[in-house]
Formats: sequence, C-alpha cells, structure tokens
Amino acid sequence: MAPTPIQIPLSQLPRGRRATVECSALDALTSEHRCLLAAMGLGESCQVRVCRPGTPCIVQIDQTRLGLPKGIADLIMVTPIELTKS
Repeated sequence: MAPTPIQIPLSQLPRGRRATVECSALDALTSEHRCLLAAMGLGESCQVRVCRPGTPCIVQIDQTRLGLPKGIADLIMVTPIELTKS
C-alpha cells in the first residue's frame, strides 16, 4: 500500500517549491472564490510553484502568476512535489 501523500496549506510551501492542488483542496473556499481561481487557472490537480511566500503569496501556474491573500492561501491544500536528485 502506498503511503498517503502529505498535504499542507499553500501558504506553508517555501519559495521555489512545486506542489499539486488536491481534489478537495478548494472545498474550504466559497463558491465565488473557487470560480474566480478556476478562471485564473488554479483548479483541482493543477501544479503550482511558489514565487514568493507571504502576503500576498505569489504562485505561478504555467505562465500565469497570481497574488493570493494569506487567508486564501491558508485554505488551499497542496501536496508538495518531491525534488528528484540527479
């Protein structure tokens, strides 16, 4: 049996780290916030990279950067992507 992936709030991901937004990651947000974030590319199963932690928390999704208030970043649960050693 595979171990359960660790989920943390997006606001706790350090600069430069990548993570996957989990299926239920946006459940704590209002439907208005979920729709707005989805329109900007932040939805279930997307990958994000933290450009700058803090307030605002700036994340990159593909070629788009978003500034998120800490209160929103605290509610978005992500699974960090492990860095591979080369």
